[in-house]
Amino acid sequence: MTTSRSQYARYSARTGDLVATTPPRTALADVLARSRHLLFDFDGPICGIFSGLPAPTIAAHLRDLVTGEGIEITGDAAASGDPFDVLRYAATISPDLTRTVAAELRAMELRAVEVADATPHARQVIETARNDGRAIAAVSNNSRETVARYLTTAGLAPMFTAIIGRTEPDPRLLKPDPHLIGQAAKELDAAPADCVLIGYSLSDIQGAHNAGTLSIGYANKPGKLERFTTAGADAVITDMAELIPHLTRRQPATD
Repeated sequence: MTTSRSQYARYSARTGDLVATTPPRTALADVLARSRHLLFDFDGPICGIFSGLPAPTIAAHLRDLVTGEGIEITGDAAASGDPFDVLRYAATISPDLTRTVAAELRAMELRAVEVADATPHARQVIETARNDGRAIAAVSNNSRETVARYLTTAGLAPMFTAIIGRTEPDPRLLKPDPHLIGQAAKELDAAPADCVLIGYSLSDIQGAHNAGTLSIGYANKPGKLERFTTAGADAVITDMAELIPHLTRRQPATD
């Protein structure tokens, strides 16, 4: 099937102009050659955090917590299967409720990683990137303690220069806000433009754009490839193993 050129265009955040982009499935080698540092979203590219304890179950639990305080939940959060939607709703009510929901979400995330499935080929990707001398960071909306616990248990923590996760209850600091990505770049002592974020959701792609980093969308479910392409991902993969052949082809750094 022929794809029109217009499908590979997005608005430049700097100029506001519509600019042509390389088709994401053929841009992977170029993106990884230009990137000196890899930023991994946690849920998806590293593991399926909610594979054993489903996100809708956690969202329902958090809703019960809110309604147990005598607070009615309205809008999308009333039926959403995303725990972060409940956290965002709590933030519209009060700081105290936000802290309560964020703390319970953290507790549920820590339970979830105990039964989370590792993402196929994630370990090989991380090991290959590390062996190539690339600095690696995890950048997640999940709590930092959750990410650190999983990476430590899996024996992956020593390969990461930085582990960036949720430490504050305020959901406004989470992706697509650039706060966490910027924090990762700072800890890597890296320019954002020298980093690429491998993400699992539209908030990752948008967050990368907002932070000035490149982005690779991990489209492991139907429809994600098209959504990531439309959102302006610099490259898209459907299997983490696609990264491996390109991780030793990085262009040498220039002074």
